[in-house]
Amino acid sequence: MNRGQHWGVRKLKRLSQALLLASVSLVAITGVGLASIGLRAMPQPDRSWESYYGVTILPSGRAVVVGDKGVVMTSDDGGKTWARQTLKKGWKYYDLYSVAFAPDGSHGWAVGDAAVIFRSDDQGLTWVEQPGPAGLNSALLKIAVADSRRFCASGEHGVLLCTTDAGASWKLQRFHDFALFDIVYSDPKNIWAVGEFATVLHSGDDGQTWQVRNGGEIGKGDPLFSIAFSGNQGLAVGLIGTSLQTNDGGKTWQEHELANGHRSLYTVTSVPSQAGEFYAGGEQGLAALIEDGAVTPVVTGVADAIAASAFSSRFAMATGLSGTLLRSDDGGRHWHSLVNKPLLTQAQ
Repeated sequence: MNRGQHWGVRKLKRLSQALLLASVSLVAITGVGLASIGLRAMPQPDRSWESYYGVTILPSGRAVVVGDKGVVMTSDDGGKTWARQTLKKGWKYYDLYSVAFAPDGSHGWAVGDAAVIFRSDDQGLTWVEQPGPAGLNSALLKIAVADSRRFCASGEHGVLLCTTDAGASWKLQRFHDFALFDIVYSDPKNIWAVGEFATVLHSGDDGQTWQVRNGGEIGKGDPLFSIAFSGNQGLAVGLIGTSLQTNDGGKTWQEHELANGHRSLYTVTSVPSQAGEFYAGGEQGLAALIEDGAVTPVVTGVADAIAASAFSSRFAMATGLSGTLLRSDDGGRHWHSLVNKPLLTQAQ
């Protein structure tokens, strides 16, 4: 397939279909709240036909998950029950790939196909479409939020989209035609993006300018799908065990091939309870804890790809293809399913 196994099969979603790039005019809609439409929180059934690409955990403990066809799910009891709604742009439902909130836990954004952006100002209870730059139609694959006014998104065709005024104005740039799969703040001043051809980009000025810290040359290097920081330590993971590590806050990066059976990792997250430790998940339910390049396999009990993960001080969640919803209560060492679905039997 190549070009990064076709971007990790389009970062999971494009498993059997081409990306729909429809030119749709911007239509303002009013967010529909859970209370206003009478949705109730209920145990999550096995929805194997539905995939979840983004997850975050708010300071209140509320978990927010986004996925296929504009689905947004929220849980206030650690995943025991879920309330769901679907967001749309005009008449069209778009897949949502990422969700993130400001540290206050109130203001958040979800992004997805055709550059769709939705905003919430009440912890994910209601959502409203937020227009982005005119003419932007590229899928936004990831969003990172520094505070209620500053956030950045990355996506297909090299898109780097940032704002310092909550979206009243935008700074849109493109890095070649590369897909940029992930974007994070390592601290309130430094932003990092990763993507095709082992590309690592850095901005220290709210996304006004970007510098290449690794890769960035067509045909050289495998794609990196996710990046995370724990203090000055950082880890980027990607196709078939590809990884880059830094111990100096991103000034220098070292290549390292992870011992994970040459399977791809799609998400990496720092573990709050253990400085310098990272949780990573990927294809066929692969998961591991990684510290200083050492890989400790973790049993997930699922065979479908893990697409996203989020950790809080109390618990962690991971989501993925075919209805995958997992929870951990011990820093990612053990996981259990949050859906009515039997787990695979694996030796501990």
